[in-house]
Amino acid sequence: MSSITRRTFTQGALAGSGLAMGGLMAPGMIRPAVAADRLMVVQWGAQWIDVSKQLLTKYQQTSDTQVAWELHSGGAAAVVAKIKATWPNTQYNVLSVWDPVFRSLMAEDWLVPVDENIVTNLKTIPDQFIQKNAAGQKMTIPLSTAGAFWGYREDLLPGGFESIEDLLKPEFKGKLCVPYPINLTGLFIVSCAIQRGGDEKNAEPGWEFVKELAKAGQIGEICTSNSEYINAMATGQYSVGFWNNGGWFATAKNFPVKIMNRMPDNKGFLYNEGFCVLKGAPEKAAFEFANFFADPANNEIYNMNLGSGPTQPTAKTNPKLDGWYYAPDELGKHAYFADFAYLGKVMNEWNARWEKEIVPLVRG
Repeated sequence: MSSITRRTFTQGALAGSGLAMGGLMAPGMIRPAVAADRLMVVQWGAQWIDVSKQLLTKYQQTSDTQVAWELHSGGAAAVVAKIKATWPNTQYNVLSVWDPVFRSLMAEDWLVPVDENIVTNLKTIPDQFIQKNAAGQKMTIPLSTAGAFWGYREDLLPGGFESIEDLLKPEFKGKLCVPYPINLTGLFIVSCAIQRGGDEKNAEPGWEFVKELAKAGQIGEICTSNSEYINAMATGQYSVGFWNNGGWFATAKNFPVKIMNRMPDNKGFLYNEGFCVLKGAPEKAAFEFANFFADPANNEIYNMNLGSGPTQPTAKTNPKLDGWYYAPDELGKHAYFADFAYLGKVMNEWNARWEKEIVPLVRG
């Protein structure tokens, strides 16, 4: 992992520690300064670390907590292996990750349940966004609503499409840009399964639909990363895709994009990014830090340039993302929250099956 000052904290030296003193202090004596709490927070780079440092400057106007950042490297899941190598001895206190990684951390029993007496802003975040353990305890502080959606470039496809069943039509031959199963944790397969009456635990209808698309020659590009997807959609060779909001947001900066997340026979996939607190952290300081970021005004600032939606219903979304996300009363109708714990167990199998059954059809 790359590091932004592991030992150099962002707002200068800590207050002098002084010696612990028992009993009452004599009149006129000055109480020794108490050392500030230190937090090591793992965050994504690019826009995420930029806005986090911006908000931290604001936070430290009223807090003595000292914060150092370390950046994810090789995807957020890599931090799980890094922690496992030294657990229970870890330098990290707060992690910024997304739902599949939250589930992995919870399975290891590394997280502290959220103290809602400190994280008071959690009460206004929709309950569907919060990951809970087997006992029903809230384990995460979601800051961003992200997602994976079907969509298209309006300049290349003025008429659009109403259902992904339409994508079997001849005019879409070679026009689809889609991910390998291991990318987006299999949500492309799940979307195809939902289209034919299945879901992640009944994925066979999805595989059959993907085979139909591949045999018809509709799949023109299979992408493995955001950059590949963004570059593919920029060529003009592909007009339709299934990808995450980050790839779509980058595409929308240069081309008119229509996100198809309210189709009557399919869903928009939502997942959340945010903070969790590891055991062994200074819990009060960690939860106060997370609560500041979850404040509606700060949540709005945090998400404005990420291509994500805020988790606080009163926070405004970037106007360029109008219609990409849902009001709380739309979640039941249009949003799908996949079982990432289950998907994590079948990813290797799905990826091997894709290589064996789908790739030859696409290449053929």
